[in-house]
Amino acid sequence: MNYAVVIPAYNAARTIVETLDSVLAQSLQPSEIVVVDDGSTDNTVACVKAHPAAARIVSQPNTGCGAATTHAIRLTSAPVIAGLDADDIWLPQKMAQQMAHLATLGPNAISFTKSRQFHHGDSDRTKGEERDALIRSSIVLHRATFDKVGPVIDPPGGSGDMVDWLGRARAAGYSLHILPEVLMLRRIIAGSMTYRADDYSHRGYLSVARAAIMRRRQAEQK
Repeated sequence: MNYAVVIPAYNAARTIVETLDSVLAQSLQPSEIVVVDDGSTDNTVACVKAHPAAARIVSQPNTGCGAATTHAIRLTSAPVIAGLDADDIWLPQKMAQQMAHLATLGPNAISFTKSRQFHHGDSDRTKGEERDALIRSSIVLHRATFDKVGPVIDPPGGSGDMVDWLGRARAAGYSLHILPEVLMLRRIIAGSMTYRADDYSHRGYLSVARAAIMRRRQAEQK
């Protein structure tokens, strides 16, 4: 079965080449690679166009990672979708293992892996903290799942878009399954959205939590 890789990117020129390299290194190659540039002001677009992965690159005004992810998915046609942030790295067997995993789980499941964190600039990436990776760079799902759950929505502050989407997926009856192997590396960059912890970015997580509570209450009232 074919799969498409969707990559939202914002000012990712310093990392996206290595990210695309990791896609090309997969033992099971994708049928499509789509990068949506979310209003970058650096040379992200030029880096993607020059890369041998021959990814399709589309630009949009700076709207948010969720909107860029949704746009990228809607530009693909493969029956399976794999997400990847523009600063993370896949290990070579990731997609082969996850495609097999998804096939065994059936249509109402979503596949994830474990990740290992490393700091940007680290030469040794074998010793970072390992975590269950319920994140964009780990997710593999059927297109029909996305179509039912709906778009990835950017909360206030830009944080928590995937937390919100996964909450909606659970509420729609989909189950989340994590492979026990580390199959991706998550890059930590000082000053990035995932690194920041200011009040404005926290608004997104508060909004996501509030929406989850409301969904739970509505379900209990049925």
